[in-house]
Amino acid sequence: MHLARFFKVDSFRHVAGYILVFAVAIFNPAHGQSGKLIRILNSDRATGSRDVSYLAGNVVFEHEGARMYCDSAVRYLQRNIIQTFGNIQLNQGDSLLMSAKAMEYNGNTRIAKARGDVVLSDREMTLQTQAIELNRNTNTAYYTSSGTITNDENTLTSQIGMYYADLKMFSFKKNVRLHNPRYRMECDTLQYYTTSRVALFRGPSHIYSDSGYIYCENGLYNTVTDEAAFNRNAIVRQKNIEMRGDSLYYNQRKDIGRSFGNIRLTDTTEKFTIIGQYGEYFGEPNERMLVTKQALFLSYADQDTLYVAGDTIRSIRLDSTGHRDMYVYPNTKLYRSDVQGRADSLRYTTVDSAFYLMGDPVLWSDTMQITGRLIVLTLRSNEPDSLFVRDNAFILITENDTFYNQIRGRDMEGKFIDRKLYQILVRGNGQTVYYAKEDDGTYVGINRADCSNILIDFEENKVKEIKFITKPEARLIPLGKESDEDIRLKNFKDRFSEKPPLEFFKNRIRIQ
Repeated sequence: MHLARFFKVDSFRHVAGYILVFAVAIFNPAHGQSGKLIRILNSDRATGSRDVSYLAGNVVFEHEGARMYCDSAVRYLQRNIIQTFGNIQLNQGDSLLMSAKAMEYNGNTRIAKARGDVVLSDREMTLQTQAIELNRNTNTAYYTSSGTITNDENTLTSQIGMYYADLKMFSFKKNVRLHNPRYRMECDTLQYYTTSRVALFRGPSHIYSDSGYIYCENGLYNTVTDEAAFNRNAIVRQKNIEMRGDSLYYNQRKDIGRSFGNIRLTDTTEKFTIIGQYGEYFGEPNERMLVTKQALFLSYADQDTLYVAGDTIRSIRLDSTGHRDMYVYPNTKLYRSDVQGRADSLRYTTVDSAFYLMGDPVLWSDTMQITGRLIVLTLRSNEPDSLFVRDNAFILITENDTFYNQIRGRDMEGKFIDRKLYQILVRGNGQTVYYAKEDDGTYVGINRADCSNILIDFEENKVKEIKFITKPEARLIPLGKESDEDIRLKNFKDRFSEKPPLEFFKNRIRIQ
């Protein structure tokens, strides 16, 4: 019977459609696949069915530019997946090579999942781990089972890692370690570029070396040039020097550093710190420091801190003995509990532990004021020891709000005992104004004397005795009979209002 008579016409068309679909399913092995089929290039032995085949001996297969080798494999034709075992190698042209003990490769997703002594390498690096996922679409590799990367002299380890082959960059997380013959780095998150050998890190990060230590919470390190840029609580310690700042640049090889914002340069041996808003450090052979913008020097050599403030502070180590010169300028101010001062500029040298105040300098100690063209204050065991005043030397001592004892001369030399001025020798053109008192403290008059050289003894910063070395011209002027010339020596100037308070220096510290 003719089929057209047996079936209705519409039913026949439906059956024909079913037959066509069935035929396509049988004769088109790529049915249901979204990617090109994995091609088997060689196998010494093959068993199984068309859909599931077992391959053994020198197995070679290829997929879209990648060639893979193994001892044995199972191929799932319909799923376009191959599972491989033993001596596995995956070559992606000249760009990437991977080996492992076992691997599953999906031809649709172009993802290879390898495990067992996995080694992934290109021209720049070698990665070793126990399990990895290689995505050929994004050209990335990902592991979560701890990995080790070697790149020339650098070795990196981490718990989690992602490799971006196109960028030649690794992204590491958890227990990240970078080892180099010159240093080691520890951090939580790091990006490492295998071509440039530059490392970017986030979170608490530590760099250790034989010569020092670096800490920051965000930074960049060039492992070739040993140059680094850090920010977020950055700290660099090299030998006896510690640098801190909002951001730091440091060249470990040249021992050069620059810091920006809330910076601190500390010498842990000499126990001083310089703070400011911008700083530079240069290491051997002549160690130099420069700090500007609200600069402040603090010496912690004893319980009484010394503060020296200025717009700019420079420090240089003079020789191998460790002696150092420090320059502070302009608008210099200094403070200790026993002495305060100001000048346009200041020089301090450790050779003789002396402060040189220049440019309209002035020193105060309790009720005493000292001025001259140049003032030199020397220390012994970090305590005031000697005082030298050159040209137009003048000492002003307040008796009360109205009376001032005064000593004037060309030059003066003084000696301290127990932080107090003990004696002053006036050399040349000596003059004094001294308010004489009875034993009960009643003022009786003004002792006005001129003498070339004068020796003054002090007690608790008060005049105890005046000795005229050569014959003086002296007179006692009763109170109420004095003129302005009698009670004001030439160059008299009350500058006590300029004395810097401790709060001024503490405010600079708070800025940090």
